[in-house]
Amino acid sequence: MGRVLLTGATGLIGRATVPALAEAGHEVVTLGRSRTNDISCDMLNPEAVTTALETARASHLVHLAWHDGARDRWTSPANLDWMVATLHLVREFARTGGQRVVCAGSCAEYDWALPELTETSPLRPRTLYGSAKAGTGMALCAGQEALGLSLIWARIFFVYGPGEPPGRLFGDLISNLKAGQPVDCTDGLQERDFLHVHDLARALAHLLETNITGAVNVASGTTIPVRNLIEEVAEQMHHSDLIRLGAIARAANDPDRLAADVNRLQNEAGFTPQHDIASGVADILRTEGARV
Repeated sequence: MGRVLLTGATGLIGRATVPALAEAGHEVVTLGRSRTNDISCDMLNPEAVTTALETARASHLVHLAWHDGARDRWTSPANLDWMVATLHLVREFARTGGQRVVCAGSCAEYDWALPELTETSPLRPRTLYGSAKAGTGMALCAGQEALGLSLIWARIFFVYGPGEPPGRLFGDLISNLKAGQPVDCTDGLQERDFLHVHDLARALAHLLETNITGAVNVASGTTIPVRNLIEEVAEQMHHSDLIRLGAIARAANDPDRLAADVNRLQNEAGFTPQHDIASGVADILRTEGARV
């Protein structure tokens, strides 16, 4: 097993990835701005990143950090900063002896007009976030051999888990229902692939140990209407009466369906999620003490 440098350890995905890597037998070293990290570092400072990598001397890298503002993640110019920072991070990781990398990409890189998205589907992002992720992933996948390492670009679809911040569907839903407040929703007919964060973390740890390279869709492989997730949460919290489906309009550019082809993840890498929607929701509500 390797010495794994993990960025983004304090975020939704990172918090679940730390124990997943440890359970797989890796030594985990966290890197980021927060002083709770093993190595405190502003990742937008290239000199500081170089110093941190020389200190860490890790064999493996799992890079999750990126601008994740709930209100502006799709449009913020900070996406460009993180594009530059990610390229620098991986190049310096290779220079300091790193061998294996898993980076967090996004389904936002794809052409959302397609009924099902495979790793070879066209990349036609609709947002700055998606464009920055797509450009970064294409460059790193093409450059990994020249850098002397192997790299997976994990295109993550829709994740849900405990401790979601305000502005995200699951976090807002639970907080409002716990308070006994009505929840205005869209019609919820748009279809998405949802993956429990613990399954996502396990998938990233698993991919790190394979010989697979390039883009890999990381999703459950099951696409459901968003309203199914909303209704499952409300039912388990005994507050179905507070859900107002159709109370607000969907955004004009909100795609009807985003379905992930997970052949590489499940058949090539041999990974299968443990949670379906019902068990995933139950697990999170237990964690948050949100059953009422």
